[in-house]
Amino acid sequence: LVRPERPPAGGTAFVALMLAGVAYDGLLATPLWLQIVRLTPVTQTTGLLLMPLLFLGVYLAFVKLSQLAGGGGVPLMRLAPGYVYTLVPIAIAYQVAHYYTYLVIQGQAIISHASDPFGWGWDLFGTAAYEIRLGIVSAAFVWYSQVALIVGGHVAAVYLAHLVSLRLFESPKLALRSQLPMLALMILYTVSSLWILSQPIVEEGGTERPVLASSLREPPG
Repeated sequence: LVRPERPPAGGTAFVALMLAGVAYDGLLATPLWLQIVRLTPVTQTTGLLLMPLLFLGVYLAFVKLSQLAGGGGVPLMRLAPGYVYTLVPIAIAYQVAHYYTYLVIQGQAIISHASDPFGWGWDLFGTAAYEIRLGIVSAAFVWYSQVALIVGGHVAAVYLAHLVSLRLFESPKLALRSQLPMLALMILYTVSSLWILSQPIVEEGGTERPVLASSLREPPG
């Protein structure tokens, strides 16, 4: 992630799309999104197109601030591709935190499907009647593990961005100054990620889904 080689063409946009995609998926199930759809002409398709542009725009704005804080000696077109891969730990951490509860809960279905893989009424291993255990993990465990994953990913991203800045800027002092805007960006990503995960899951009708995932997404207490 910190190799000096330039990312391939489109690499910056691709990482922004990774971040925007999973954030948008989480946002779609929040009460805020329902209010946006209800009060504005925004649709899911519109949001799908705008969210990557928003993430890319915010990223480039903070990179520009980083350039100015570092004295302006490094071109923006060098900084943006240089920093972008440091956001990959954030994308991975949020992907895992957002989806691993589905793997833990819905993944149990493989126990029954192993006995009846074609739905023909078989019971090869005596597990065809196995029912998914919704309470296999507690809401408290899920919330704190999600927090740990996201914070850990963002700490890694800050560290990697600092390594990149030391390579791109002329002196450690300029590199440190340039990191202040990037640190603010990481904090912004952290807060927004945790906020989305803390929201109750809702359907388009405005009611909470009566599944475990909705309760797991709410912080305990």
